[in-house]
Amino acid sequence: MIRLGNGILLEMDGRRFRFDPRRTVAEELNMVSHAHSDHIPSSFRTLQVVCSEVTRDLIHVRRGKELDVVDDPCVEALEAGHIPGSNMFMVKGERSVLYTGDFCTRRKAHLDAAKPAKCDSLIMEATYGKSRYVFPDHEEILGAARDWLDDLISHGGSAVLFAYPLGKSQELSVAFHDLPLRLHPSIAENNRVLVKHGYKLCTDELDEHAEKGPVVYITSGMGKDKERVARMRKAGARTAAFSGWALDRSFAYTSTVDEGFPLSDHCGYDELMRFVEKCSPEVVYTTHGFDKAFASSVRKELGIDARPLIAKQRTMDQFC
Repeated sequence: MIRLGNGILLEMDGRRFRFDPRRTVAEELNMVSHAHSDHIPSSFRTLQVVCSEVTRDLIHVRRGKELDVVDDPCVEALEAGHIPGSNMFMVKGERSVLYTGDFCTRRKAHLDAAKPAKCDSLIMEATYGKSRYVFPDHEEILGAARDWLDDLISHGGSAVLFAYPLGKSQELSVAFHDLPLRLHPSIAENNRVLVKHGYKLCTDELDEHAEKGPVVYITSGMGKDKERVARMRKAGARTAAFSGWALDRSFAYTSTVDEGFPLSDHCGYDELMRFVEKCSPEVVYTTHGFDKAFASSVRKELGIDARPLIAKQRTMDQFC
Protein backbone atom coordinates (compact mmCIF):
# COMPACT_ATOMS: atom_id res chain seq x y z
CA MET A 1 0.00 0.00 0.00
CA ILE A 2 1.12 3.56 -0.76
CA ARG A 3 -0.38 6.36 1.29
CA LEU A 4 0.10 10.11 1.70
CA GLY A 5 0.49 11.39 5.27
CA ASN A 6 3.65 12.28 7.22
CA GLY A 7 5.52 12.10 3.95
CA ILE A 8 4.66 9.09 1.81
CA LEU A 9 4.29 5.66 3.36
CA LEU A 10 5.00 2.44 1.46
CA GLU A 11 3.96 -0.81 3.14
CA MET A 12 5.46 -3.86 1.45
CA ASP A 13 6.69 -7.29 2.52
CA GLY A 14 5.62 -6.61 6.10
CA ARG A 15 7.78 -3.48 6.33
CA ARG A 16 7.05 0.25 6.40
CA PHE A 17 9.15 2.58 4.26
CA ARG A 18 8.70 6.31 4.87
CA PHE A 19 9.69 8.80 2.13
CA ASP A 20 10.49 12.39 3.19
CA PRO A 21 8.58 12.26 6.49
CA ARG A 22 7.73 15.42 8.43
CA ARG A 23 8.47 13.36 11.55
CA THR A 24 10.79 10.37 11.47
CA VAL A 25 9.17 7.24 12.86
CA ALA A 26 10.99 4.66 14.97
CA GLU A 27 10.72 1.06 13.69
CA GLU A 28 10.26 2.33 10.12
CA LEU A 29 12.86 3.00 7.43
CA ASN A 30 12.95 6.78 7.01
CA MET A 31 14.36 8.15 3.74
CA VAL A 32 15.21 11.83 3.13
CA SER A 33 15.64 12.69 -0.53
CA HIS A 34 17.39 16.05 -0.16
CA ALA A 35 18.05 19.00 2.14
CA HIS A 36 15.38 21.50 1.05
CA SER A 37 13.38 22.66 4.06
CA ASP A 38 10.10 21.17 2.81
CA HIS A 39 11.71 17.72 2.69
CA ILE A 40 13.71 17.80 5.94
CA PRO A 41 11.86 16.29 8.91
CA SER A 42 10.74 18.92 11.41
CA SER A 43 11.01 16.48 14.30
CA PHE A 44 12.95 13.28 14.88
CA ARG A 45 11.81 10.18 16.77
CA THR A 46 14.91 8.52 15.34
CA LEU A 47 18.05 10.01 13.81
CA GLN A 48 18.65 6.93 11.66
CA VAL A 49 17.80 7.80 8.06
CA VAL A 50 18.66 6.78 4.53
CA CYS A 51 20.15 9.80 2.75
CA SER A 52 23.36 10.90 1.05
CA GLU A 53 26.34 12.13 3.06
CA VAL A 54 25.94 15.54 1.40
CA THR A 55 22.32 15.73 2.55
CA ARG A 56 23.35 14.64 6.04
CA ASP A 57 25.93 17.43 6.32
CA LEU A 58 23.61 20.08 4.87
CA ILE A 59 20.89 19.11 7.35
CA HIS A 60 23.41 19.40 10.16
CA VAL A 61 24.19 22.97 9.11
CA ARG A 62 20.59 23.95 8.42
CA ARG A 63 18.87 22.18 11.34
CA GLY A 64 21.63 21.34 13.80
CA LYS A 65 20.83 17.62 13.71
CA GLU A 66 23.50 14.89 13.57
CA LEU A 67 21.88 12.20 11.45
CA ASP A 68 23.00 8.58 11.50
CA VAL A 69 23.04 7.51 7.85
CA VAL A 70 22.04 3.88 7.37
CA ASP A 71 21.81 1.51 4.41
CA ASP A 72 19.18 -1.11 3.68
CA PRO A 73 19.50 -4.08 1.31
CA CYS A 74 16.04 -3.35 -0.14
CA VAL A 75 16.82 0.28 -1.02
CA GLU A 76 19.01 1.68 -3.78
CA ALA A 77 19.77 5.42 -3.80
CA LEU A 78 19.89 6.95 -7.29
CA GLU A 79 20.97 10.38 -8.51
CA ALA A 80 18.02 12.80 -8.56
CA GLY A 81 19.75 15.73 -10.30
CA HIS A 82 17.73 18.25 -8.27
CA ILE A 83 20.29 19.80 -5.91
CA PRO A 84 23.64 18.63 -4.51
CA GLY A 85 23.13 15.43 -2.55
CA SER A 86 19.62 14.74 -3.81
CA ASN A 87 18.52 11.12 -4.28
CA MET A 88 15.70 9.09 -5.73
CA PHE A 89 15.01 5.80 -3.94
CA MET A 90 14.30 2.42 -5.54
CA VAL A 91 12.71 -0.05 -3.11
CA LYS A 92 12.67 -3.68 -4.24
CA GLY A 93 10.59 -6.49 -2.77
CA GLU A 94 7.42 -8.13 -4.02
CA ARG A 95 7.27 -5.10 -6.32
CA SER A 96 9.80 -2.49 -7.40
CA VAL A 97 8.82 1.02 -6.32
CA LEU A 98 10.70 4.14 -7.45
CA TYR A 99 10.27 7.33 -5.44
CA THR A 100 11.69 10.36 -7.24
CA GLY A 101 11.39 13.11 -4.66
CA ASP A 102 12.19 16.34 -6.50
CA PHE A 103 14.23 15.46 -9.58
CA CYS A 104 15.66 16.82 -12.82
CA THR A 105 16.75 14.96 -15.95
CA ARG A 106 18.94 17.77 -17.32
CA ARG A 107 22.66 17.43 -16.67
CA LYS A 108 24.28 20.51 -15.14
CA ALA A 109 27.89 21.57 -14.74
CA HIS A 110 27.87 20.55 -11.06
CA LEU A 111 25.25 17.78 -11.09
CA ASP A 112 24.55 14.59 -13.00
CA ALA A 113 21.04 14.10 -14.35
CA ALA A 114 18.37 11.81 -12.95
CA LYS A 115 17.98 8.72 -15.13
CA PRO A 116 14.82 6.65 -15.54
CA ALA A 117 14.77 3.16 -14.05
CA LYS A 118 12.36 0.34 -14.82
CA CYS A 119 9.88 -0.16 -11.99
CA ASP A 120 6.43 -1.56 -11.21
CA SER A 121 5.21 1.52 -9.34
CA LEU A 122 6.45 5.08 -9.80
CA ILE A 123 5.89 7.79 -7.18
CA MET A 124 6.86 11.11 -8.73
CA GLU A 125 6.58 14.85 -8.29
CA ALA A 126 4.56 16.87 -10.80
CA THR A 127 5.61 20.44 -9.95
CA TYR A 128 5.53 21.50 -13.60
CA GLY A 129 2.99 18.91 -14.69
CA LYS A 130 1.08 21.05 -17.20
CA SER A 131 1.93 21.19 -20.89
CA ARG A 132 2.66 24.93 -20.87
CA TYR A 133 5.75 24.33 -18.73
CA VAL A 134 8.37 23.25 -21.26
CA PHE A 135 11.76 24.79 -20.52
CA PRO A 136 14.14 26.28 -23.09
CA ASP A 137 17.58 24.74 -23.50
CA HIS A 138 19.40 24.96 -20.17
CA GLU A 139 22.61 26.41 -21.59
CA GLU A 140 20.64 28.98 -23.59
CA ILE A 141 19.05 30.26 -20.38
CA LEU A 142 22.42 30.58 -18.67
CA GLY A 143 23.85 32.18 -21.83
CA ALA A 144 21.13 34.82 -21.88
CA ALA A 145 21.74 35.56 -18.21
CA ARG A 146 25.47 35.76 -18.86
CA ASP A 147 24.97 38.27 -21.69
CA TRP A 148 22.79 40.40 -19.42
CA LEU A 149 25.40 40.33 -16.64
CA ASP A 150 28.35 41.03 -18.95
CA ASP A 151 26.59 44.07 -20.41
CA LEU A 152 25.69 45.35 -16.96
CA ILE A 153 29.18 44.91 -15.50
CA SER A 154 30.86 46.45 -18.57
CA HIS A 155 28.92 49.62 -17.82
CA GLY A 156 29.97 49.60 -14.16
CA GLY A 157 26.72 48.20 -12.81
CA SER A 158 26.05 45.64 -10.09
CA ALA A 159 23.47 42.87 -10.10
CA VAL A 160 21.36 41.15 -7.47
CA LEU A 161 20.43 37.57 -8.43
CA PHE A 162 17.54 35.99 -6.56
CA ALA A 163 17.79 32.20 -6.19
CA TYR A 164 17.09 29.49 -3.64
CA PRO A 165 20.01 29.26 -1.15
CA LEU A 166 20.39 25.56 -1.92
CA GLY A 167 20.18 24.48 -5.55
CA LYS A 168 20.14 27.29 -8.06
CA SER A 169 22.57 29.38 -5.99
CA GLN A 170 25.20 26.68 -6.49
CA GLU A 171 24.45 26.46 -10.20
CA LEU A 172 24.87 30.23 -10.54
CA SER A 173 28.07 30.03 -8.49
CA VAL A 174 29.47 27.60 -11.06
CA ALA A 175 28.11 29.31 -14.18
CA PHE A 176 29.36 32.78 -13.21
CA HIS A 177 32.47 31.79 -11.26
CA ASP A 178 34.68 34.25 -13.16
CA LEU A 179 32.51 37.25 -12.29
CA PRO A 180 32.84 39.27 -9.04
CA LEU A 181 30.47 37.00 -7.11
CA ARG A 182 29.37 37.74 -3.57
CA LEU A 183 27.03 35.55 -1.55
CA HIS A 184 24.45 35.88 1.17
CA PRO A 185 25.84 34.24 4.35
CA SER A 186 23.39 31.31 4.18
CA ILE A 187 24.49 30.53 0.62
CA ALA A 188 28.16 30.85 1.53
CA GLU A 189 27.57 28.44 4.42
CA ASN A 190 25.95 25.88 2.12
CA ASN A 191 28.82 26.27 -0.34
CA ARG A 192 31.42 25.70 2.38
CA VAL A 193 29.74 22.39 3.22
CA LEU A 194 29.76 21.38 -0.44
CA VAL A 195 33.40 22.38 -0.93
CA LYS A 196 34.27 19.72 1.65
CA HIS A 197 32.56 17.20 -0.64
CA GLY A 198 34.62 18.22 -3.66
CA TYR A 199 32.44 20.91 -5.23
CA LYS A 200 34.30 23.95 -6.59
CA LEU A 201 32.22 26.89 -5.41
CA CYS A 202 32.63 30.52 -4.40
CA THR A 203 32.34 31.18 -0.65
CA ASP A 204 32.87 34.97 -0.63
CA GLU A 205 30.27 36.91 1.33
CA LEU A 206 29.23 40.47 0.50
CA ASP A 207 30.78 43.30 2.54
CA GLU A 208 28.90 46.41 1.44
CA HIS A 209 31.49 48.77 2.92
CA ALA A 210 34.53 47.06 1.38
CA GLU A 211 33.37 46.62 -2.21
CA LYS A 212 35.04 49.02 -4.66
CA GLY A 213 33.50 48.00 -7.98
CA PRO A 214 30.60 46.10 -9.54
CA VAL A 215 29.48 42.91 -7.81
CA VAL A 216 27.09 40.08 -8.63
CA TYR A 217 25.27 39.36 -5.39
CA ILE A 218 23.41 36.04 -5.03
CA THR A 219 20.68 35.97 -2.39
CA SER A 220 17.22 34.62 -1.71
CA GLY A 221 16.21 38.21 -0.93
CA MET A 222 14.22 37.07 2.08
CA GLY A 223 14.15 38.23 5.69
CA LYS A 224 16.53 40.94 6.81
CA ASP A 225 18.30 40.86 3.45
CA LYS A 226 15.41 42.83 1.95
CA GLU A 227 16.94 45.97 3.47
CA ARG A 228 20.34 45.28 1.91
CA VAL A 229 18.75 44.61 -1.48
CA ALA A 230 16.77 47.86 -1.20
CA ARG A 231 20.00 49.78 -0.58
CA MET A 232 21.69 48.15 -3.56
CA ARG A 233 18.71 48.93 -5.78
CA LYS A 234 18.76 52.54 -4.63
CA ALA A 235 22.45 52.65 -5.59
CA GLY A 236 21.58 51.47 -9.11
CA ALA A 237 21.89 47.67 -8.96
CA ARG A 238 19.71 45.70 -11.37
CA THR A 239 17.83 42.59 -10.30
CA ALA A 240 17.08 39.19 -11.82
CA ALA A 241 15.25 36.13 -10.52
CA PHE A 242 15.93 32.53 -11.53
CA SER A 243 12.86 30.31 -11.38
CA GLY A 244 10.97 27.88 -13.55
CA TRP A 245 7.90 30.04 -12.96
CA ALA A 246 9.57 32.72 -15.09
CA LEU A 247 7.93 30.92 -18.02
CA ASP A 248 4.78 32.76 -16.94
CA ARG A 249 4.73 36.11 -18.74
CA SER A 250 3.76 38.05 -15.63
CA PHE A 251 6.64 36.68 -13.55
CA ALA A 252 9.04 39.66 -13.74
CA TYR A 253 6.23 42.12 -13.05
CA THR A 254 4.72 40.26 -10.10
CA SER A 255 8.18 39.47 -8.69
CA THR A 256 9.27 43.14 -9.04
CA VAL A 257 12.55 42.25 -10.74
CA ASP A 258 14.17 43.65 -13.88
CA GLU A 259 14.66 40.23 -15.50
CA GLY A 260 13.33 36.72 -15.01
CA PHE A 261 15.19 33.64 -16.28
CA PRO A 262 13.31 30.28 -16.40
CA LEU A 263 16.03 28.23 -14.73
CA SER A 264 14.62 25.28 -12.82
CA ASP A 265 15.87 22.41 -10.67
CA HIS A 266 12.80 20.40 -11.69
CA CYS A 267 11.69 18.63 -14.86
CA GLY A 268 9.46 20.38 -17.35
CA TYR A 269 6.28 18.72 -18.56
CA ASP A 270 7.91 17.06 -21.58
CA GLU A 271 10.75 15.71 -19.42
CA LEU A 272 8.28 14.31 -16.89
CA MET A 273 6.42 12.49 -19.65
CA ARG A 274 9.62 11.02 -21.12
CA PHE A 275 10.69 9.88 -17.67
CA VAL A 276 7.42 8.01 -17.11
CA GLU A 277 7.60 6.42 -20.55
CA LYS A 278 11.15 5.14 -19.99
CA CYS A 279 10.43 3.87 -16.47
CA SER A 280 7.52 1.90 -17.98
CA PRO A 281 5.65 1.41 -14.69
CA GLU A 282 2.34 -0.36 -14.25
CA VAL A 283 1.05 2.55 -12.20
CA VAL A 284 2.14 6.14 -11.50
CA TYR A 285 1.35 8.06 -8.32
CA THR A 286 1.74 11.84 -8.62
CA THR A 287 2.36 14.36 -5.86
CA HIS A 288 3.10 18.09 -5.56
CA GLY A 289 2.26 20.76 -8.11
CA PHE A 290 -0.12 19.82 -10.91
CA ASP A 291 -0.54 16.27 -9.68
CA LYS A 292 -4.11 15.74 -10.90
CA ALA A 293 -3.51 17.31 -14.32
CA PHE A 294 -0.32 15.34 -14.88
CA ALA A 295 -1.89 12.04 -13.83
CA SER A 296 -4.65 12.70 -16.36
CA SER A 297 -2.07 13.42 -19.09
CA VAL A 298 -0.19 10.19 -18.34
CA ARG A 299 -3.39 8.19 -18.68
CA LYS A 300 -4.41 9.90 -21.93
CA GLU A 301 -1.03 10.16 -23.67
CA LEU A 302 0.78 7.05 -22.45
CA GLY A 303 -2.09 4.73 -21.56
CA ILE A 304 -0.54 4.07 -18.15
CA ASP A 305 -2.63 3.94 -14.99
CA ALA A 306 -1.89 7.16 -13.08
CA ARG A 307 -3.48 8.81 -10.06
CA PRO A 308 -2.65 11.61 -7.63
CA LEU A 309 -1.87 10.73 -4.03
CA ILE A 310 -4.64 12.10 -1.83
CA ALA A 311 -4.22 12.95 1.85
CA LYS A 312 -6.08 10.67 4.27
CA GLN A 313 -6.91 8.18 1.52
CA ARG A 314 -7.60 4.82 3.17
CA THR A 315 -8.89 2.51 0.46
CA MET A 316 -6.51 -0.18 -0.71
CA ASP A 317 -7.80 -0.15 -4.29
CA GLN A 318 -6.72 3.47 -4.66
CA PHE A 319 -3.11 2.99 -3.64
CA CYS A 320 -1.81 -0.51 -4.19
